Amino acid sequence: MTPFELPDLEQTVGDLVLDLLRARAEYPELVLSPPQDARGEVSANAVRVTQHYTSALTAYGFSLEQQELREAADWFASPFPSDLHKRIDPVEMNRLEALLSLRPASPFVLPRLEQLIRQRTADNYFDLQAGGPAFDTLWTIKVLAQAKAAGVLNGLMEEDNLRDWATHMVEVNQRDKDLALALRLRYELKSKLLPSQQKKYVEKLVTIAEQSGGFWGLPQDMRSMGENMRRGQLTPEQIGDHREIFREMIISTCYVIENMMLLAQSYPTLETVLRRAIELWWGIFCGPNAVAILRGLFPNPYDYLLIVCRTLVSVRAYVDQPLIHWGAGYIHRKLAWQQTRPVEPPDTESIRQALKNWIRIDLDKAPEPLRLGMSESNVVRIYPYITNPMQPEDDSFRLNIPNADSLIVKYGPVEEIDLERENYAVLPTSIRDCFVNIPQPSYVDDQRRRAFVIMADLHRYRTLSDALAKVPQIHDAIAQELGGFLLRMHQGEGRGRRSASEGLLWQLYLMPMQQHIRRIFQYALDNRLLDNDANQKQAQTLQRELLDRIGSLVRFQLELENFPIACMHGDLHSRNIMVRRLKARRDTAAAAEGEIDFKLIDLEKFRRSGDAALDAGELLVDLEIIRASRNADPARDPVLNLMRAVEVAYGEFAHDREDSTFHLRLWLGQARSLIRIGKGRTKQGELSLKESRKGPAIRTAFDALDDAERALHYLDQVVHALKP
Repeated sequence: MTPFELPDLEQTVGDLVLDLLRARAEYPELVLSPPQDARGEVSANAVRVTQHYTSALTAYGFSLEQQELREAADWFASPFPSDLHKRIDPVEMNRLEALLSLRPASPFVLPRLEQLIRQRTADNYFDLQAGGPAFDTLWTIKVLAQAKAAGVLNGLMEEDNLRDWATHMVEVNQRDKDLALALRLRYELKSKLLPSQQKKYVEKLVTIAEQSGGFWGLPQDMRSMGENMRRGQLTPEQIGDHREIFREMIISTCYVIENMMLLAQSYPTLETVLRRAIELWWGIFCGPNAVAILRGLFPNPYDYLLIVCRTLVSVRAYVDQPLIHWGAGYIHRKLAWQQTRPVEPPDTESIRQALKNWIRIDLDKAPEPLRLGMSESNVVRIYPYITNPMQPEDDSFRLNIPNADSLIVKYGPVEEIDLERENYAVLPTSIRDCFVNIPQPSYVDDQRRRAFVIMADLHRYRTLSDALAKVPQIHDAIAQELGGFLLRMHQGEGRGRRSASEGLLWQLYLMPMQQHIRRIFQYALDNRLLDNDANQKQAQTLQRELLDRIGSLVRFQLELENFPIACMHGDLHSRNIMVRRLKARRDTAAAAEGEIDFKLIDLEKFRRSGDAALDAGELLVDLEIIRASRNADPARDPVLNLMRAVEVAYGEFAHDREDSTFHLRLWLGQARSLIRIGKGRTKQGELSLKESRKGPAIRTAFDALDDAERALHYLDQVVHALKP
């Protein structure tokens, strides 16, 4: 084995590339996906995965003339600016990276580069709304350097400025993988001259690897995971319980290897740690079962494809030659040796289809709509009617499926349904029973890109909002038990206190609020729905004040970001909490189990590394809306009692976890929830406008502005509390 060879390299690379080539058919929603709607929009996940897919195929050795890469270039080549995209955001950056790699002469490259330059901020960073000013700027420098190498920078930035930027980004505090990218960019842009003072940053990466068992991308309190993996002591169960952290560790490690191999010849210690890292990761899955092992480690298709792509790119950098030299021979032999699969007689499939058509399946009555939430998904209750076709007129021959007299059908965009199912798959086993099981889609309408999932009907459950309105006998029990149930969910697998990663506050709170504010005021102002100039000016002032408070919070981000993470539902309101009263408990031991059984539904926004304060803030806002609509006596209002119980439970939770800024983030969560509600109203308002119903559209505008004004009150509280 040569110094830069890996065990089972030929077979492992061959199998991974074959599986990657199958991904377009297996995961059409992620690789070169068709548009989601009539406007031609595709999901952000599809753009990112497809960009990594092309990087992996290029690393393997495909030329740009290969069919897969030509089709990808066509897929990425969309006009800019457009009605949907006028700024460069993470989606447009991935698209621009892909075009610069696959088709740099495309007429759609220069307009994107010009807009990218225009997004330079007053403090000389770049704003992409991707991961904070430092990361956004580093990404920008990477893309501009890519444009320079392709000869299409077109004088948009002087090369001296580009080199100065690269030097500056090395000195900015970065995550492991970002520091590696900054070092490589500086190395390339400075004509491969790395000054001695940059040695300390290389040594920093070496030290991190030595402290983390040979890997990068691990938070301080989880560095033992890398050491356990190095010793072969990391079990599948442990990986399952920390899958998000494990994923970030592997992706970060692959990026560091990819970017630092160029510098390895200048730093022998760096070469040693890079070799150790890739050999440790490669040793986990290499061999004849590589695909099965990786799919088992990363059951989420999005994660699996990213890991495969970044692994292939890092291996290409490690062996320093196209991987096709290693994989092509194996692939040809595999095809030659492949045994002929037994083919079913053509009539067998016809018989199977005839059997399906033979059984009569229908709906006993029209579906019952159950809710209209903020997502694009719908939920209905159906009553299936299945009969024996030999006795179609005799109702006694109706076929009864146990526990299926009624069923629930959830349907919506494929990406939303898949995301919810994938989030259920990565739930810690200790809290999986807190959630309703999400099965595989039962049917996908490829033309409309909508998935339909059939689930058990929780007919013995009510939503929390419904129970508060109609089941007074369980109000006290709900107030006593809901807080404990939610805190159990937040604690997840019950591991120790772990601090939030850099940028999490921006991702959870500040970025969504900024995006929703833009949507609210575009709706109200651009459509001229405010009845006079005074209201117009008042709305503009409100918008500026909201954005000013968010800007202030960006400056206080370090003070707010040091909080312990928690499992987070992400959309916690009273319609997503299901309650069922259990039998009365008489003995003391049974009483401890509680009187109410709770289940959570809608997992599209679930995160294992989130913030409990966001959930708490959203729930309290939702309960306050219910309370205000009831106008009940405060002394006997069950909703007010529940709100107080929830506040007490979360207060104790924050105290136990030594979370000193929880109350500030709770206000942030309430502000975020109100702004999101206002944004949600604009959907109905836009529908009213399309139907030429100006009156409802105007009322919607004022209601959304009221939500925004209430949110400003919470933001003011946070800013005032943080100011010295």
